[in-house]
Amino acid sequence: MQPSRPKGRRTCGERGIALLAVLVILLIVTASSASFIWFMNQQQARAGLRYRSAAAMAVAEAGVHRALSILEAAAPDGSGPGRTWRPASYMETVQAGPFEGRFTLSLADDADGAVVVTSAGEVAGVTRRLRARVYLASPALLAALNGAGVVHLQKPPAALVILPYGAGIGDRPWIHIAAGRGIEFATPDVSINNPSSSFEAGPGPVDAPGGADSPTMLKAPGPARLLLARGADLTLGQERQRVDVQQLRVMGVYVGGVVLHTEALPALPQVDRAYYQALAAANTGNRTLNEAAGQYAGNGDLARKQDSLYSRMDFEQVMAYVRAERVTAPWHGVIYVGGGLSLLDGQRLLVADGSLVTESTVYLGRGASLEVTHSAATRTLPGVIVLDNGALVVTRQARLRIHGLVYVSRLFDIGQDARIDIVGAVLDNDPDLSFRSFAASAVIRYDPAVFGTPGLRVASDTPVVAWVAAWEELP
Repeated sequence: MQPSRPKGRRTCGERGIALLAVLVILLIVTASSASFIWFMNQQQARAGLRYRSAAAMAVAEAGVHRALSILEAAAPDGSGPGRTWRPASYMETVQAGPFEGRFTLSLADDADGAVVVTSAGEVAGVTRRLRARVYLASPALLAALNGAGVVHLQKPPAALVILPYGAGIGDRPWIHIAAGRGIEFATPDVSINNPSSSFEAGPGPVDAPGGADSPTMLKAPGPARLLLARGADLTLGQERQRVDVQQLRVMGVYVGGVVLHTEALPALPQVDRAYYQALAAANTGNRTLNEAAGQYAGNGDLARKQDSLYSRMDFEQVMAYVRAERVTAPWHGVIYVGGGLSLLDGQRLLVADGSLVTESTVYLGRGASLEVTHSAATRTLPGVIVLDNGALVVTRQARLRIHGLVYVSRLFDIGQDARIDIVGAVLDNDPDLSFRSFAASAVIRYDPAVFGTPGLRVASDTPVVAWVAAWEELP
């Protein structure tokens, strides 16, 4: 008979099993702790990498903004104006949180006049790169309607409404109307940006599809900012009595906002006609129309014409065919005419994804319609450019619907009951009477994309505005 084991005492085997269990638990805890520490270290490393990557992107963006400031001012080495600054590798250091970062800039000219800015931001071994397309535009494009001479508003219901186009740009246009010689109100029945009036306009180049004839109700306009050159005034009545904004309001003229004064308005940019002639010469989108018009007129050269660079005679023959056959199909691309354009009563002309450039007056007869529309891809193209001594005349009940910049060398004249719908801006270089509205309705939705209008040349001795058309991150 074996002696009984005292209570509470364990055998060697049991103690070994307990020790083994403790060791296993300790091993599991140690492994878990090591795994947790490793995981936390990995997370910390990833967080640090993300932080440095975000900091590098911020430094790259700082480089782009530094380039913009230089382009609008002077080169950092004092070698000349910033607009001509094209470094292959320019570096500056900046503080990025606890790290010291640096950006490296390179600038180069593109064929369409853009300046390509490449900025590489580096922080603690991490590099991010950005590329921006920048246009150097005239400050004249800061205004929705810029007239070198007089802006004249006459007879009710003459009304001018200027609004921003696009979301998130409520502070633009910076200037609603700029006038070199003044703004004249012929009667107290006309208005600028009257919020109690309702207006309609068609969709713009980046609006949702809805068709050219689907009107969009506009929001109430805000107060207008007016800019006058030295010696220019606000005047009322046929006697051109000088008044201020408050006096106009007392007399019943609605004009919101304030009047700013400057020594002189910035000079309007010059149009590079050779640039637009080259675009039209490369545009084969209207060759079918040329062939039909040439056969109609018995002009073999016109029938074989592939491009859209027209002499005065060729264009007149094309327009004669369009009128006779009542052609309604749209024209395409950039069209350059070595003469003028006249649309007879009720005639309609539509240009899709292009521009109309003429060397003489564009005239719209009673009830005629001229439309130049763009998509998002062609948004920066101008709408209408009238060169030399040409005017833009929109007569009674005619309609002008334009996407892009409207540039007129002489008078922009709008007749009674005409409708103007522009998404872009208006530049008029007539030093006497620039813009006249006679009982017409004009809506200008200012699109800052006009800063990217190609083919505009700014004088070398005038300031520029750097506008970023697009930017992207590079791998």
